Amino acid sequence: MKKIIAVLFIMLFMLVPSALASEPAITSDSQTFNPFTGVYDLKGNVHVDLGDRVIDGDEAQVYLYQLRVTAQGNISLTDKPTGLHFDCDRVEVIGNERTAYVTGSMIFTQDDLRITADSGSFNWKTKNAVFKGNVAVNGTPQQGDVTYNVRDKKFI
Repeated sequence: MKKIIAVLFIMLFMLVPSALASEPAITSDSQTFNPFTGVYDLKGNVHVDLGDRVIDGDEAQVYLYQLRVTAQGNISLTDKPTGLHFDCDRVEVIGNERTAYVTGSMIFTQDDLRITADSGSFNWKTKNAVFKGNVAVNGTPQQGDVTYNVRDKKFI
C-alpha cells in the first residue's frame, strides 16, 4: 500500500511542473501555493503579470488550473496591447472567456478618454469594454450601458 501511495505521489509531482510551465509572474508580500488545487493566495503589494495583462492590488487568488484570477483592494488592471487601464475595487479575470470583470469605484482610461461606472468588463478578443451603472464619459453622465471598442477607439 505504501508503494502505491509513493508511486501516485511521484506521478502527481511529475505532472505539477508541466502544468506550471505557463505560470504567470507573481510577486507579493506573502503568498501560499497549493499544488493540488493550483491556487496561489497572495497578500500585500500583489503584482500578477499575465503577459498582455498586469494586475496590481492588495490581495489576489490565482487559479492556475482554471485560468482565473480574482483580486481585490486598490486594483489596477492594465492591458498592454491596447494601453487601456482600469482602477477599481475588485477584478475577476476569466481566461477561457477572455474577459476581465471589474467592479467598485471603476475608472477606465485610454489616452484622453476617462469612463467611470459602477462596473465594467473588457473582452480582449473582441476589444470591447462594456460599462454599467452610473456611467460617465469624460465627466458627462450617460443613459444606460455604454460599449466602447478600444481597438477602433469608438463607441458602439
